[in-house]
Amino acid sequence: MPVVSEKKRRYLIALDETVVKANKKTYYVYSAVDMERNELILMRVYTNRNCLVTRSFREVLRVLREQAKIHR
Repeated sequence: MPVVSEKKRRYLIALDETVVKANKKTYYVYSAVDMERNELILMRVYTNRNCLVTRSFREVLRVLREQAKIHR
């Protein structure tokens, strides 16, 4: 019989933006981490940085959160 893990609600989520330079190009790495479980939730890499990119990342994170609520 498969083991069913209990899904806990995420209360502390940290968002981070890091600039990485490689091969003379600049990349922006956005990540979301569950602080209580020290678990990476989402990571995306973009070649530019603006308001639309940040909103897009936050929207994807919101959709993932909504899907987690549905699957409980």
